[in-house]
Amino acid sequence: MHLVVDAVAVQAGSSAIVVEHLLRGWTELAPDDRITVLAGRDGLAFEPPTGVEVVVLQPPMAGKAGALWLRTVGVRRGARAAGADALLSGVPASGLLGAGCPRGIILYDLRHELRPHQFSRRSRLARRVSWGWSMRQADGIFTISERTLDDLRRRHPRVAHKGAAAVLGSDHAQAWPDPEAADPPYALAFGHFANKNADAVIAGWAAFCATDQRWLLRLVGMGNADRAAAEAQVRDLGIGRRVELMPWLDDESFRQWFSGAGLVIFPSDFEGFGLPAAEALRLGIPVVVSDDRALAEVTGGHAVTAASTSAADLAEAYRAAIALTPEQRSAGRRYAGAFTWRRTAEVVRRGLTQSAERGNR
Repeated sequence: MHLVVDAVAVQAGSSAIVVEHLLRGWTELAPDDRITVLAGRDGLAFEPPTGVEVVVLQPPMAGKAGALWLRTVGVRRGARAAGADALLSGVPASGLLGAGCPRGIILYDLRHELRPHQFSRRSRLARRVSWGWSMRQADGIFTISERTLDDLRRRHPRVAHKGAAAVLGSDHAQAWPDPEAADPPYALAFGHFANKNADAVIAGWAAFCATDQRWLLRLVGMGNADRAAAEAQVRDLGIGRRVELMPWLDDESFRQWFSGAGLVIFPSDFEGFGLPAAEALRLGIPVVVSDDRALAEVTGGHAVTAASTSAADLAEAYRAAIALTPEQRSAGRRYAGAFTWRRTAEVVRRGLTQSAERGNR
């Protein structure tokens, strides 16, 4: 198979992580397949595996018109010029004109529909139009979890028959740096989106500090506005010495801080998958989660689920997670072992192959 991957709209963050590791799983699964990645004018936001060809598309105009050209005409021309057997778009809002071959899209979540207050009206409208079109035109919709597949079936029953759960992997974390003993020990939490509940994490940490004199909280991914609000909250709670607010980290720094954590705090109110929770389990790090359905799927009962996001309940969950035994952590590692990128690639490849076979009949 010659797979062409549409990465022109894949940006640093979740989509780049998923596409990069999906391709690594694909090259492991089917080393004889040819893979070409289409990049936008700024290149790729991830490092492709060895042997993968990268084609940089140059739009004939600048600005928003050029970006739209890339996601439509550019992808179609690039895939056809490459002689694609199948096209896979790394985000739903790209490859909108197809390429005359089976086309799949990766669907991360439907948060804009299920948590609309977390998006601007403009963002919701853009997703409704572009994602709706993309899902109708696609031959395969590959969701990153069973949870997202269930959401697709409930919210978009007319296209649900195209869906398949290509559940993400976590085995990439095995290559992260070996942890160094941290003194003081620290917990890692995330503050880059509203659904991560950073304010609740901080309030819970203040309650936790009342009974613990050692642990430090490191909250990563803080933008300027969120950081200012978090600084004020930390100051008001009097826990400035027990909290470190950190900016967006480069990949190497993130891996080092993550692997050295003694606790990962992830009480998100909505996830399409919940990769940090899966990574924590894979590394044997205790993790606190909310009762979100995706996080329950990813952790399989091996994380500590906070009863709520109240300060008291979160503090109790932090204490319970730190107290997990080595045997309990090992059980979590074994559960996480089933989440591999090769398995993800296998679902996507099978779906695209079946679409191609139907088209040839």
